[in-house]
Amino acid sequence: MNVNDQFLKFYENIKLTPAQRDDAVAKHTGVCKKLHDYYYPDSEYNGSTKLLIGSYAKHTHIRPARDIDVIFIMPPEKFEQYNDNRSNCQSQLLQDIKAILAVKYPNTPIRADEKVVVLEFLDTKHDVELLPAWENDDGTFRIPNSVNGGSWENWNPRSEILKISDSDEATGKTRALIRMVKKWSENCSAKIKSFKIEDAVVDYFNIHADYTLDYPVSVRNFFEYFHASTIDENLKSHLSTALNRAKKACDFEIEDKLDDAVAEWQKVFGDDFYVTLEKGVTDGTDDKIQKLYIVYPSDKEEYLDKTYGIRTALNPTYRVKIDAEVQQNGFRNNFLSNFILKHLPLLKNKKLIFKVTKSNVPTPFEIKWKVRNFGSEAKDANDLRGEISDDLGLAEKKEHTKYMGEHYVECYIVKGDVCVASDRILVPIGRDY
Repeated sequence: MNVNDQFLKFYENIKLTPAQRDDAVAKHTGVCKKLHDYYYPDSEYNGSTKLLIGSYAKHTHIRPARDIDVIFIMPPEKFEQYNDNRSNCQSQLLQDIKAILAVKYPNTPIRADEKVVVLEFLDTKHDVELLPAWENDDGTFRIPNSVNGGSWENWNPRSEILKISDSDEATGKTRALIRMVKKWSENCSAKIKSFKIEDAVVDYFNIHADYTLDYPVSVRNFFEYFHASTIDENLKSHLSTALNRAKKACDFEIEDKLDDAVAEWQKVFGDDFYVTLEKGVTDGTDDKIQKLYIVYPSDKEEYLDKTYGIRTALNPTYRVKIDAEVQQNGFRNNFLSNFILKHLPLLKNKKLIFKVTKSNVPTPFEIKWKVRNFGSEAKDANDLRGEISDDLGLAEKKEHTKYMGEHYVECYIVKGDVCVASDRILVPIGRDY
């Protein structure tokens, strides 16, 4: 196991899922098409009157899904109409936008907020913050500000987007580091705006050309730079903690204490930074799962005692062992335990057949199964699961790998309404072991 590889997996794990990306596109397309059809009735919508801004335009957004910032480019002739108003014409513009969108989204809370119109979609995925604006000849935009009686401002969002793009082209790491630092900020509840993180990362790479180094060293060096350069005492305190842990992690890696290094990085970035199992399939499983339960509670969780009235009294003389046959393109059918022990990648969208491979429990008995998902992808899909199901008589359960993250499957052997034996196996999807 290589700690830099863990960073690469962490980076992939904080990007939007395909479903979240599709949701983002559907949201900003639907909103902007409605406005286009109203303000440009003689032309078909093709996206030319829309400009993504903010983290989505800069490709620095992270999971979970958040606001999408987008400019809707108003027809030039409409500016004089609004500018002629004697009252707060900027506020009137936002109210008009709000009214138009309310026709398409009657059940969605919509509010006008200083410069933007915000649509708070009830599906808890992406909201949309829409900024109506007129494009100037030089590519900048004239935007409304409805506070203090209203005014017009000039703004150049393209320069901010280009700054990130140019830096990432030069370093190959700017966007990745921004995303990682955003996840750190979220994990430690540091109150810091996204654009400040973006500016700090760009400035850091302008001064320190260490983008050829592995991520553990680059991240540690960035925390050191950010800590030295900020004057915000509260932020400095958060950065001091992160820097100390990053230094410890790098020291552990030098000493070849990889488990300890990864554990320190998880303290920095939270559960999205995977902890690697080195000692075997089940070592440390209980501790790991308990931590995951805290981060990813499921409202579908079922329990033998509370849900089914089945008491657990494990018989020390009984043994049951489960494993899973993995059917995955590019590999011969193999068992999940071998995938983990031989450091083979367990990919998404593959078939798993969980089986009772060993048992000395005398018949008759019943078998029950429990599947529990963890991680951001399963949480966003509302599929953390936790239900308990009956075996269909074959002492096996068929599943598919769907979400990146650490999950588990548990088997219960029940005799006379008492669980006398059980076994559990981790299902780490999207990781190398």
